[in-house]
Amino acid sequence: MPPRHQMRVRHWSTSGFTVRCLWGHYVTESVELFIKEAEARSKGTLKFSHYPAQQLYTDMAMANVLPEGGVEMAQIQAMMFAGKVPEIFGGLLPGFYKDQDHYFRAAYDAGPDGGFMDWVIAPAFEEKANTKLLTCMGYSINLCTLTNKPVYKLEDYKGKKIRSLGKSVSILLQALGAAPAMISSSDIYMALQRGTIEGVFSGLTSFYERKWYESAKYVQYYYTGSANFNMAANLTFWNKLTPAQRKAIAEAALIAEVYSIERAMADESRAREALKAAGVEVFDFPAAEVKRLHDLARTPLTEMLEEDLGKELAAQILTTIDASREAKASWKDACEKHGKRLLAELK
Repeated sequence: MPPRHQMRVRHWSTSGFTVRCLWGHYVTESVELFIKEAEARSKGTLKFSHYPAQQLYTDMAMANVLPEGGVEMAQIQAMMFAGKVPEIFGGLLPGFYKDQDHYFRAAYDAGPDGGFMDWVIAPAFEEKANTKLLTCMGYSINLCTLTNKPVYKLEDYKGKKIRSLGKSVSILLQALGAAPAMISSSDIYMALQRGTIEGVFSGLTSFYERKWYESAKYVQYYYTGSANFNMAANLTFWNKLTPAQRKAIAEAALIAEVYSIERAMADESRAREALKAAGVEVFDFPAAEVKRLHDLARTPLTEMLEEDLGKELAAQILTTIDASREAKASWKDACEKHGKRLLAELK
């Protein structure tokens, strides 16, 4: 997973921004696009100092640093804020979404007031973490599994030790009969090579770029949800900006959001073809197996959500997800509607 970015921003003259990403990665390019657009649209009243590749702080540290104003803006991994903002689990429900369009409809476009990102997660970040969430930053279009032996049906997961990606993914893997393991991404290559784990839950780009496919030749592809970062600002800093400066940042964030998602989609397509060329079998799970997966995941993940957020809020989030399932709006339509609401709030 590429490193996030951190920024220090000075209005009226100059400041900073931290983002965790590798130089040359499209997420880094998306942040650079954001900075270019924000500075231009502010007519020189905003200047950013950009710190890629966790130069200042780790992802985990950012959950305290950004709320306290150690940096003014950052591209964050929102689940690192779960200790402060448990509402984030409302957006981390693998197996509840039909596809990427459905995910963004539920997040941004489930009704006139938006989706769960607008009326649950963003307000909770403001109240509990002094953080203004602006937009998503696309990273991985989908997360699925890579294993060292074929998996053609859900029963084939039984007993397999698979590296997880946190609480909700572990619950999903357990529902499939697998044994989730939490290990650092830097240790996965050797763990696969030595057989310490038998698979990994991540995205196609990570499977390819980190060369995990060298020891595991089977991808099971089905949609569980997009892995996104978030563009965020310290709320105290945000509230001190002029309306024109807030508008400049919001417009720039919306441009970078669409750019990053389009790049992520293209990157996943390239990774799929590169994996196949390297001898990896990419197996698209049949619709019947995907439905079984969703059915198995629903009860334990619903229980997790009710425990973390209470039954009433959990029910509202699940209703939002279900109600937006068969709508026709695309991910880009949903992002554009979110952008219009975000800009309308600034007037």
